[in-house]
Amino acid sequence: MRKNARKIKIKPPRKMRYGPSKPLFQTKEIIFRSGARAKALKISSKVQILFLILFFCMAGWAAYSYHIYNKTGTLKSKLNDSRNAYAELMSDFVAVHKNINSMFSLIAEENFDDEEEMKRYKEQALVVEEKIKEIADSGNWFDGEKVEEQTNLRAALLARDRVIAERNALLTKIKNLETSVQKLETAEMEILNKVEKLSETEAQKIRNAITGINQSIKKQNKYFNLFGGGKKSSTGGTFEKAPEVDNQMLSKKMQDVFLKIEDLDYYREIMKTVPVGKPVLNYHVSSPFGHRADPFNKKSATHKGVDLASNKGNIIKVMADGKVIRAEWVTGYGNLLEIDHGNGFKTKYAHLNKMYVKKGQNVEQGDEIGEVGSTGRSTGPHLHYEVLYNGVNVDPMAFITAYNNKGEKI
Repeated sequence: MRKNARKIKIKPPRKMRYGPSKPLFQTKEIIFRSGARAKALKISSKVQILFLILFFCMAGWAAYSYHIYNKTGTLKSKLNDSRNAYAELMSDFVAVHKNINSMFSLIAEENFDDEEEMKRYKEQALVVEEKIKEIADSGNWFDGEKVEEQTNLRAALLARDRVIAERNALLTKIKNLETSVQKLETAEMEILNKVEKLSETEAQKIRNAITGINQSIKKQNKYFNLFGGGKKSSTGGTFEKAPEVDNQMLSKKMQDVFLKIEDLDYYREIMKTVPVGKPVLNYHVSSPFGHRADPFNKKSATHKGVDLASNKGNIIKVMADGKVIRAEWVTGYGNLLEIDHGNGFKTKYAHLNKMYVKKGQNVEQGDEIGEVGSTGRSTGPHLHYEVLYNGVNVDPMAFITAYNNKGEKI
């Protein structure tokens, strides 16, 4: 063997870093020693898995028990709050219930017209309903196994339903009242339109009559001013505020109609002093106003009135309010009545068969004052009728013909 031969080193084999994988739940042995003997208790993988499942179950039950304990405390707190709220709700409900019953009684008697009071009751009912909803919708804090909590919930819900029913009944009443008010407003508008039309029609007839009269008396250089002296604007008195109307259209219509009615009342008052109309119902004009041939001597003469031929005994009526200033026999006129109507108007009635009134007596429009006759200078039964304005004779036919087509007085 060579002395210089190299020594060969043999390295030991490397240790394996990882051993073969073992099952998680492999069979385990527990050894019990007693004296000189030893016993081994084998625990299989299935038993190990069973014990692990049992452990997790016990841990879950402990966690659930802790959660239920905390939840029970919260439940008791909420239950106390709900009981306090329910007690407050019942107090409000009793008050609102009494008010609603009282209101129903008033509505039934049709004596309830205070909208502010009705609004207050409605708001109280809504507040109670909101309180009930707040209690009922606060969460699922009632346990199905707790009979007392379920009873309180049912009572609260029943109370809520009762209040809602009361409120709905009240709202129905209010709605019916509002509908009735709307119908009344519609009816009032229709009535106001008719009144406005009638007032305007009658006022226009009066204006037309005065226009016709003025066309006639202008020939005698006279003019009757319906608003003479500014009498229509001469008013006064304390201010009394009219009831307010929410419907603006109805309020405006009322104002317009009232103004037209005021105008018409003024026209009617003035027309009481204007002798407009027929003093005798059935007649024919036998001699007009103005120049004519005298019926006795056939000479040209001035006729200061009109002769209305009619049957003897026919009733003569006065056409305006006034006072009798003459009631006597006058040569040529026979039985003569003269009436002063004011505003410059006078009328004369001649050749009467009978006179029903005396000097100084006040008469009203439409009063019977005498009968048609033929007394004095007359050729037959007729009414000699004169109209004077501010001392000047004017044509009476302008006053007699101030009628509509049906012959009805304006």
